[in-house]
Amino acid sequence: MKKLLYCSKKGIKIVSYKNGKKFEILDIKESDIETLPEFIKPKDIVSLAFESNLYVDTGEFISLSKLATHASIKNTVSNLGIFGQDFEISFKKLKPIDKTKAIFYYVVVNKDSFDFIDRLDCTIEQCVPVEIAIKNLFCNQYANQLPILAIIEKDEFIITIAFDKDRLLNAKKIHKEGFGTETQELIQYIEQIVSQYSVKNIYCLGSKELIDNLQNANIKVSAPTFKFDSKLELNDYIEVLGLLYKSDINFLTPKHKENYETFKHAQIASKLSIVVLIGGVLIFFAGFINYFKILDLTNQLNAELSSYNKSLGSIDTNINATNIQNNINLFIKYQKLPRLDSILSELSTYKLPNLYFIEVDISNAQPANIQNATSNNTLETVNYTINIKGLVFGDLKSAKGEFNEFLKEVSKNYKINVSNFYYLDGKLLFDLSLEEKNVLS
Repeated sequence: MKKLLYCSKKGIKIVSYKNGKKFEILDIKESDIETLPEFIKPKDIVSLAFESNLYVDTGEFISLSKLATHASIKNTVSNLGIFGQDFEISFKKLKPIDKTKAIFYYVVVNKDSFDFIDRLDCTIEQCVPVEIAIKNLFCNQYANQLPILAIIEKDEFIITIAFDKDRLLNAKKIHKEGFGTETQELIQYIEQIVSQYSVKNIYCLGSKELIDNLQNANIKVSAPTFKFDSKLELNDYIEVLGLLYKSDINFLTPKHKENYETFKHAQIASKLSIVVLIGGVLIFFAGFINYFKILDLTNQLNAELSSYNKSLGSIDTNINATNIQNNINLFIKYQKLPRLDSILSELSTYKLPNLYFIEVDISNAQPANIQNATSNNTLETVNYTINIKGLVFGDLKSAKGEFNEFLKEVSKNYKINVSNFYYLDGKLLFDLSLEEKNVLS
């Protein structure tokens, strides 16, 4: 369970809560240092705010390592003489100067203000002074109004805290003595802080009398409002609410630093295991789905192979050599058939200068078998009829003579079936039918 602790001289307040979509108080108890371990369980996750003398400052220190920086700051604080030997430091780097030095912001508190936490057997996330907790609360809720001066009135003293987004600027406790002198001291302090840090926003949680006194001194203050739906009295538990936000200043003891690091690593491991588990489940289902897809594809492949084998089996594998030879012979015969272009080329060799072909066509006759003179083999022949229509230029006598000369030459290789020479529409025309006998063998 998550718990917030506020440790003061009056005792310890223990707030059990859950912080989901909204902050919700589950339980509030009060204890002291001696009985506190009875209220804290090993599985609890605790954040703690404590009261202490506090010193805050910035300075230039060695930045080679955290250990070197800590030693350098501790030596500076010891020389100031503000604290005895028993104090603790927490610091934060603000900006580097060079490779070995940087500007650090640091907070110093009495070690005995929080060393009792080593008696707690739990995980402690943060252990901070109340001033730091209040700063974290205001910085989160009023991030656009920084720097801010917060004034918190308690029964015995008034807490004043000046801060910016990255550090605590100044903090002071003004004790009430019953004579009203604290108000004058507070006014002087406010004027100093406003001037020094250019503070424009002052928030006050206190009595009407205190607020009236400040306003009479021309100090404008506002009452803070925080986005919490809880039953906590804001003035009594403002330190607790500040623990809900991560702090850059932390006073965990070595024991609890180690515990918290272990806790964080366990959280990371737990989240990773959940991610791995979810990933494993997704991969399992993806594999499961792909298995059925592959199974379906395998069935389709088997069906296609079966169909292919059936088709292959239906092919006639009985090769008929006679049919193949007949097809070859037919192709050879086809190759031996005269082509129109070759016939025209041959006939053109017989043409005379004034004789022209108008139309040529070839018709096939039925094949006939003849006996080869040199063997007993029967040869197959095909007769071709070549029909020609033509034109002869010139006078009748010369045209007739040229046509007769053409017939004489053609008759050497072709049988002349029809030969007509005539005059029509002012032209000397002729019709000619030739026959060629082609032996295919």
